[in-house]
Amino acid sequence: MASRIDSMSPEACRAYYAKIRSRSEARSAAIFNTAVAKALDPITAERDATPQEWVKAARAVRFPCGRCAGTGRFITGSLNGQPTGPGGDCFRCNGTGAQDDHDVRRNEEHDKHYIARHAFA
Repeated sequence: MASRIDSMSPEACRAYYAKIRSRSEARSAAIFNTAVAKALDPITAERDATPQEWVKAARAVRFPCGRCAGTGRFITGSLNGQPTGPGGDCFRCNGTGAQDDHDVRRNEEHDKHYIARHAFA
């Protein structure tokens, strides 16, 4: 069964790739593009990648979580530069220490819901 990405035009794929890149946890666009190209290397060793393959790789590439700094543990505070508190699994990355596009989209929607819910409270 073909996915929605397979039926997208190259221009739509490029726009979707830019959107994924803008919301990623990567520190810069260059870092993001390098990570996606590295993820594409095994797939496209013999040929150039299609825009659809770039989008699929961009959705799958993972970057360290910005909330827990890649530890996977929720930090409640710090004392003299050392993390303190009971902590627990990080809710942003579900304790994995890294986020892909699915995690980032889930977190964005949660943040929008939280803001809308508390804006009129």
